[in-house]
Amino acid sequence: MGTRGPIGQPDNVRALRGNPGGRRAPGRVTASPGVPDVPDWLEDEARAEWARIVPDLDRLGVLAKVDRAALATYCAAWSKFVAAEQLLQSDDLVAERRAGNGPAKNPAWQIWREAATTVAALAKELFITPNARLRSVKPEGDDDDPGDGILD
Repeated sequence: MGTRGPIGQPDNVRALRGNPGGRRAPGRVTASPGVPDVPDWLEDEARAEWARIVPDLDRLGVLAKVDRAALATYCAAWSKFVAAEQLLQSDDLVAERRAGNGPAKNPAWQIWREAATTVAALAKELFITPNARLRSVKPEGDDDDPGDGILD
């Protein structure tokens, strides 16, 4: 079961607001930054997604070598999502059943839904969504942000 209650405040927000309750700030688990190697087994669409997002995630300083599995899973799910979407666009949304019992939902919908769920969940974990980036904490030593000091 996941952690209960609201998502905790990022460290930068906690620093701006102060600590009126006097509770100790939680310790953060960190990994040394680095860009993981792209797996050889990824399909072309997954490799294209890897090439699209990895440079930005590296620039943000949120990638570590240990993120390879999560990133590969995200890219593979993205590839399946694109393939299912293309299949649904080229085919009817409903298909005839083999037994002739009338129309049924196209089986590609299940693939599309499962891939979309995986993509959405991992996008949050990899800071790809705007909401995840708003809740993230800027890595230490990253002082070249043009918006730095905007709340000062």
